Amino acid sequence: MSDSHRPEQQESGLRIGSFAGAPVVIEPTFLLLGAYVVGSALMRDGSGALGEALIFVGVIFAAILIHEFGHAAMAAALNIKSRRIVLTFFGGYVQFVQPPQKPWHEIAVSAAGPGANLASWILVISLLPLLAPALGYDETNLAILNALNTFALMSLILGIFNLIPGFPLDGGHILRAALTYVVSRRNARIFTAYTGMVVAAALIALALWQGLLWTVFIAGLLGLAAWAELRAAQSEPQFDTRSNA
Repeated sequence: MSDSHRPEQQESGLRIGSFAGAPVVIEPTFLLLGAYVVGSALMRDGSGALGEALIFVGVIFAAILIHEFGHAAMAAALNIKSRRIVLTFFGGYVQFVQPPQKPWHEIAVSAAGPGANLASWILVISLLPLLAPALGYDETNLAILNALNTFALMSLILGIFNLIPGFPLDGGHILRAALTYVVSRRNARIFTAYTGMVVAAALIALALWQGLLWTVFIAGLLGLAAWAELRAAQSEPQFDTRSNA
């Protein structure tokens, strides 16, 4: 999950490098995500699951980082400056100096994150049949191949999930920007906020049916973000701001 349009926030977290002219920061809450994954694995399967759990945390980290790099790279190509690239407990986001102003810029920047994940998936699944016989099948190489396979699957899930057309997902940003060509920005925000709440409700129902408590939590946060967007949009003045750009 990624919201690439966050307002300016106070600096926090551990800087691990930079990309596209912006610092890459890990907020302390991301460590909670790692602790949750590792703790869940240890409680379920014991200490023997530690290695696989740590690899899975690394896979999540890589997939989210590539997603946010996709946003930041496209923004840089469009001369939109990024202030920070942040990884959090809930995924990540790119904080811009100024958000994309043209609808097609917003569409391109929003699509670039899922696009980077889907491109990673295609690349890895294309290389795996070649890497497997080249590396061999001893225990270490099998662990590498399994990690790559997990990374490919996580990239596919992250890419497809974020393209769902409901706010605050990237697909919601894409739909909202596209709608501004035919309706006001306010109405576009309201529509995608409603679709976001529908998506959240559907995810909650599915997660409860499958007993996926973690998914219920994430879906609930999506719903709250969509509700906040709806309230903010409804408070805007009613006037036509359709884009001709």
